[in-house]
Parts: sequence; structure tokens; C-alpha cells
Amino acid sequence: MIIGIEANHANKNERTGVENYCWQIINNLKKQIPSDVRVILYTQKDLLPGLSEEMPANWEVKILKWPFSKLWSQLRLSWEFLINPPDVFFAPGQLIPFFCPEKTYVTLHDSAFLVNKEAYSFWGRMYLTWMNKRIIKKAKKILTPSEFTRREIFRLYSYVLPEEVMVTPLAYDKNIFRIFSQEEKDPGFLPRLKIIKPFVIYLGRLEEKKNVLGLIKAFNLLKKEVDAQLVLVGKGLVGFEKIKDEIEASPFSEDIIMTGWLKDDEVAQLLNRAELFVFPSFYEGFGLPTLEAFACGCPVAAAKGHSLEEVGRESAVYFNPHEVNEIYEKTKRFFVDKEFRNKQSILGLERVKNYSWDKTAFATAKILCELQN
Repeated sequence: MIIGIEANHANKNERTGVENYCWQIINNLKKQIPSDVRVILYTQKDLLPGLSEEMPANWEVKILKWPFSKLWSQLRLSWEFLINPPDVFFAPGQLIPFFCPEKTYVTLHDSAFLVNKEAYSFWGRMYLTWMNKRIIKKAKKILTPSEFTRREIFRLYSYVLPEEVMVTPLAYDKNIFRIFSQEEKDPGFLPRLKIIKPFVIYLGRLEEKKNVLGLIKAFNLLKKEVDAQLVLVGKGLVGFEKIKDEIEASPFSEDIIMTGWLKDDEVAQLLNRAELFVFPSFYEGFGLPTLEAFACGCPVAAAKGHSLEEVGRESAVYFNPHEVNEIYEKTKRFFVDKEFRNKQSILGLERVKNYSWDKTAFATAKILCELQN
């Protein structure tokens, strides 16, 4: 049997949530797919270090050159499948080509564009709507990261059969996201980022649908009582101009720090020092940064109403993301009640033990190798 895996999403230096999943699932499938199964990774360019390493003997890389920045999957990969189709195709990045094998398996991470329509451009929303419908129609099995997202699929696409959708939860890199010893904490790292006070951290894309605007407004209220900083880690995307305007208008703008995208080991340095990780997003299919924060001993306050409550359970504190005052109140408690903060940190460390990329890859390999008939 030949399993083909789309690796283009994983093959990026500056990875965010879905791309990190693609990177991790490919690397961990190397340990789970049997040696008598041939695996082909399809990519547009040479694999990055870390993805190309420890390649099993039954694995190979097929580089499919394409001169354009768009449509590699839909056109170039489709052409490859017309000529040399694998027996099974796995698309971890929620995108499939125009032509794909009958036995196609796809990870569908979320349907945020159907819920928070205003956070997407018209054409972006139309494309994603079309792609999701193709996935629902073409995929033999749909993998999804949470029970919440599984329910959303049934709600949004009523004709999907329950046995067609399977939950394979995400995880975190245990080698990077963990409690640091004092010697491992870089003493010059925080000063380089101009972090000189206790701080709240946010991880993720800086865009409207992540509710970064609401977090900034809540921080403005917090600053009236607590001398702290807000550290925003991530790239600016849809709605970033509004976020910058909100920061500039804040009377505490000097204490709001945008770091841009950071490497995982740098993120772990911050999570080991932060008072609190706040995840105010309006909609999440899983919420990977929640686990990364837990693993570093950083307590979590998160938005309710979607997957974050499922992932964190009692180990996080939840708020209505539409209520700025509620975000502020829940955040403030971590600063004024150290006993409560420590308790939540311990609960997070216990909760994160339930998640492992080994488990995720094992479940995924079982689907790809045993349920294909």
C-alpha cells in the first residue's frame, strides 16, 4: 500500500496552529506507520531541517515544482495524482486538490469562516466554503481535533454520517513546552523584548476573530489596578490595522508589546515567566496554545462557547469573549490571588498529561492503514 501525505503546510519556517499540527503529525507518523507501507510526502520545495530528519526507509519525498505562490495543491498535486495516484491520500491541512484518490482522508480543523463571517474577506470566505464542501463530499474519513468541531460538522453539514468523522486530539511538543529550570531561563530574553513587569501573554495570530481587540480593552481596565504588561505574540493578519489603532489609543500603549512571530523555544521562555495566558478567541477548533501554556506551568483564562472548555476543562478559567469587563475580572484574579494562580497552574500541569502526539499519531495511523477498505 502507498500512502501519500501533503507536506506543504508543514514545510514552513513560521508555523502557526494548523501548520504546527501538520509538522507534528508527519514527524510522529514516522514512528507509527508500519515499515511495509510505502509513504510519499508531497511538497513544493525541499523539506526543512527537522521535517526531513529521521526519515524511515519506507518513506520518500516527492518535490513537485510549481512557479506560482498559489494553486499548488489544486493544480500541481492534482496532476501528480492523475499520473501516479497513491492508494491513500492524507491531507492534514484542511485542503484537497481538484483531483484526489477515492481513499482520501482529511483533517478538518474548524469552520470559523462560517461562524465569524465578518472576520474574512468575501473571496476568502467563498473559497473556504467551497473547499469545506469538497472535503465533506470527497473525504472517505474526516479527522477533527475536538468533539466540539465534530459536532460543528454535523450542525453545518447535516448530511454527514457520524461514522465518517473521527476525533484525533492535538498535543504539544514535550521537549520544548515544559517547566524550565532556573539555569534554562535566559536572563537577557525578557529585557530584549522590553518586558520588565509581570505580564499577561497572548499567543496566536493578531486578527479580529481572535478577539485581540477585546483583550486590549480588558488590559486597559486591568492596568488601572495592576502594574503589568500585555505581550502579544504572533503575526498580524485580518484586522491587524484595527488592533494597532487600539494599541495606539490606549493610555498604556507603552506596556503593550507586540513581539511578532517567535520560535517555539522563545514562546516557551515567555510561558515559563508569564503570570497568565489569556485566550480570548471568538471561535477555536481546538486551541493548541492552551496545552503549551499548561505544559509550561502558565495558568490559562480562556473564552467559553467553543472547544477551549473541552480542552482545558476545570484547569482553566473561562469568560464570555464578548464581555470586556468579564475578561478583565477573570484576568485580575490571577494577579491578586496568588494561591488561586498556583492552584490553576498545578491543574494545568495535570490536565496536559492527557495529550500526546504519540497518541494522536497512533490514532491517525490506525485510520490510514486499517480503515481504508
